[in-house]
Amino acid sequence: MSLAAPLRDLKKLNTFVRVAERRSFTKAAEDLRTTPSVVSKHMKELEETLGFSLLNRSTHGIVLTDAGEGLFQNCLHMLATLDDYLVEARNLQKGPFGTLRVQTTSDYARLVLSPLIGTYADRHPGLRVHLSVLPEDHTPVEDGCDVIIAGRKPSLPGLVERDLGPVPHVICASPDYLDRFGRPRDPQDLRHHNCLVNFYGGLKSWPFQAASRPLLVEVKGTLSSNNAGALVQMALQGRGLVRVPLAIVESELAQKRLEPVLARAALSPERLSVYFSKAKHLPAKTSDFIQFLAVSMTPKVIELAR
Repeated sequence: MSLAAPLRDLKKLNTFVRVAERRSFTKAAEDLRTTPSVVSKHMKELEETLGFSLLNRSTHGIVLTDAGEGLFQNCLHMLATLDDYLVEARNLQKGPFGTLRVQTTSDYARLVLSPLIGTYADRHPGLRVHLSVLPEDHTPVEDGCDVIIAGRKPSLPGLVERDLGPVPHVICASPDYLDRFGRPRDPQDLRHHNCLVNFYGGLKSWPFQAASRPLLVEVKGTLSSNNAGALVQMALQGRGLVRVPLAIVESELAQKRLEPVLARAALSPERLSVYFSKAKHLPAKTSDFIQFLAVSMTPKVIELAR
């Protein structure tokens, strides 16, 4: 019989691990739904087979010997390796399952994600998807979510970022506003217009590319909001110019309720990323969804940018 043969008795090894964790035969027996005498018997047989002591028993409880501590750490390592394998095997066999929790603070992400999430859910009938949309001025929080989709990295530890590409923007206004105040022909003309900004008070800069160099134009206006949807409504009322993600006003532009301006001045686009836990093995619902986003969102951006 090889020296490793005793270690193949998983029942006794499991008893040893439970005793080492609980430092008590009685508590270990409760966890294992057996009696302390059975636990004691298993430990005695394991020590006799191995040929060395694993535990020191005293009135103060149970203390691991040096050999016992070494075996305990090796058992924990083996259990962790086995757990990793089981996670991978379950992912391969079952694919995405459970509840996928997605969180975002982006209006663009909300609009683009909604149909994508529906498509993804259709592909995985055993999966439930919950999309949580926080106010734009709120910081994303983990709070049990699997992925966070945002324009800037949340101040949370242990997150990995994957870029999802640019977010095309457009500057637009209602035909009524443009009839009354004229159409800006140059980015600098924005200084003379009422600009609806998503910043309360002070100045706000809108980015452009001019002669291959970035250009920031400071804009100001009498109305502001921290919600892009509210700004669009103000623009529809003829209150001013608004700069928002193209996806938010796609339908208004198609219906001519809003008209784009400075279309030839290339705006420096923001980018969107997906953030997720830095884990050795992600659940299939998370890893598969991240890959789905990476493939699905880029064509959507190109389509909207036309």
